[in-house]
Amino acid sequence: MPDLSEYRAKRDPARTPEPFGEGAPDVSGNRFVVQEHHARRLHYDVRLERDGVLVSWAVPRGLPEEPGAPRLAVHTEDHPLSYLDFHGEIPAGEYGGGSMSIWDHGRYETEKWSDDEVAVTLHGERVQGRFVFFRPDRDDQDAKDWLVQRRRTDTPPAPRDAQAPRVNVGGRALRLSNLDKELYPGVPKAAVVDYYARVADTLLPHLAGRPLTLRRFPDGIAAPSFYEKNAGAKAPDWLRTVRVPTPGSSRGSATATFVVVEELATLVYLANLAVLELHVPQWRVDDEGRVQPPDELVFDLDPGEGSTVLDCARVAERVRDLVAADGLVLCPKTSGSKGMQVSAAIRVDDPARTSAYARSVAEHLARETPRGVTAVMAKERRRGKVFVDWSQNNPSKTTVAPYSLRARAAHGAPTVSTPLTWDEVAAAGTVRELTFSPADVLARIGDRGDLYAAALGEGVDRPELPERPSGT
Repeated sequence: MPDLSEYRAKRDPARTPEPFGEGAPDVSGNRFVVQEHHARRLHYDVRLERDGVLVSWAVPRGLPEEPGAPRLAVHTEDHPLSYLDFHGEIPAGEYGGGSMSIWDHGRYETEKWSDDEVAVTLHGERVQGRFVFFRPDRDDQDAKDWLVQRRRTDTPPAPRDAQAPRVNVGGRALRLSNLDKELYPGVPKAAVVDYYARVADTLLPHLAGRPLTLRRFPDGIAAPSFYEKNAGAKAPDWLRTVRVPTPGSSRGSATATFVVVEELATLVYLANLAVLELHVPQWRVDDEGRVQPPDELVFDLDPGEGSTVLDCARVAERVRDLVAADGLVLCPKTSGSKGMQVSAAIRVDDPARTSAYARSVAEHLARETPRGVTAVMAKERRRGKVFVDWSQNNPSKTTVAPYSLRARAAHGAPTVSTPLTWDEVAAAGTVRELTFSPADVLARIGDRGDLYAAALGEGVDRPELPERPSGT
């Protein structure tokens, strides 16, 4: 049976979110993970599945990109298999305290496995190649101080180039990998990259200046996903990033280094990492990375059990009519999941005012029709009702961006968060009418342009938000 006694002795389950590996299977697979670990010093944890555990090394400089001199790889305690999916914040003061994110994962082949040498070929999203971990033959060497070296491959380079072609996107050199990997049923990664490349001109203005929270699906929507805020130390140097505070973080982080998407190459880079969903705050940073006051107000309409997006459509019309008295021009869109969002361009100095205003609207609607609308998040209060989520305006929260893919499929295609006309909202009589695929969205843009442009302030006045809605 796997022995995780050393792993567990170093950790307290009441103090760290790390898994403890109860019930690990007896059989061994061939999965691996590379985790970017911001502890006392940045390093990369390489873990190989073997005999029911993850055999692990901490590599300070990361795996070598080219054959050559070996690098230090500190052999650490075996980890439970559930660590394959772990990402998050290990509290300060705990063993390994710091931020942990998944940098790469995939499968590997074993060439040799002994007490002093492990030779494998890794097949990941970012790492593909032959590596050998070995214990130096030196008496003065710490027993845990191994080395890792990239080996030259015995296969010709052409197949690898075919699987991971280099492309030039807006002057940026990118390598795309595993383009045939299925991310949705019957839909490969190549189709995801293609959609984001084709929708970029319309999508980019909605992302510009907004630090992104990314939702990655390395093995597709049927497998585990994770949210990622930090761009990662090995992100391309041309990628725009910004370090901003993260108050109220569930992981206890004071700040994070977010990606800011302002060019096509960044969208393609993220799609290649199997980032399907793009989530944005209702505020931006300026050119120096300083956080600005909110410039959008959003109402997230979430149908409870027994309700649908059609019920959200009726509530959306009521929200529109209520805030019109304050000069707000709301834009509606599907969430691409179950509900809808409506947003308006606004001006405000106090970041707290957006949540206070939205809450007043939500509570007013709930008082008018308590059987159909709620302003309370608790799930037991939402059955048969539409929850008007005013709290999405909190500066620490994000909402799915317009034109973002969602981790859902309908009618044989991915779903997309899709802007609507108010005539479409009023006329919708079936859920199918408010469900859109990437092909639908691209055709709509070609026919109608950006239906969400008013949320950017285009063609409308950007009113100053009052403390309370004047229509209540």
